Amino acid sequence: MNEDPPEHPSFLRMMGLVAAGVAITILIFFAVGYVLGRIFL
Repeated sequence: MNEDPPEHPSFLRMMGLVAAGVAITILIFFAVGYVLGRIFL
């Protein structure tokens, strides 16, 4: 009775990596928009 499904940790890790990537992308877009706004406005 030692049949733990191995897809749960990798699934959670993948979700974490996707969430981190999205957060970093959003932060980069905000930083670029802020810098461009400060330069051109």
